[in-house]
Amino acid sequence: MNETENRKRHLIAAYGAYFENLSPETVNELSGMVTDDFTFSDPFTTRKGPDDVCAYLGKTFTDTENPNFVVTHEALDGDIGFLRWQFSAKIPVIGHWEFCGMTELTFNQDGSLLASHVDYWDSGQHFYGKLPVLGWIIKRLARRVAG
Repeated sequence: MNETENRKRHLIAAYGAYFENLSPETVNELSGMVTDDFTFSDPFTTRKGPDDVCAYLGKTFTDTENPNFVVTHEALDGDIGFLRWQFSAKIPVIGHWEFCGMTELTFNQDGSLLASHVDYWDSGQHFYGKLPVLGWIIKRLARRVAG
């Protein structure tokens, strides 16, 4: 394993640990792991820059109860890193909320910082589908498409 690959693997592990230990007190620790133009995307939004991303992640603690990430897998394939994780929380309209997701990570030129984070998870099934009226509509459409 070369030095850059080793650096990337350590960064992926540190980033995963950041999410597993995320709290209102630790949310700003992101800045030491990302570039100044870091981009964060999930099914709800795209944020740019560590300050905007930290503000967005901080909202998790006002919009949910007991948010928790558990990273189950870490991988590096050339210039792309991956995290597989389980998220759980309690939110007002849905109640207990739990789902798995995957994060794709890119790095700066020397692999010392993260340049982007893109989350992949099924928001239709795991969020919108759980909302009272919208969930009924989504389930009905899904049944119709499935035949």
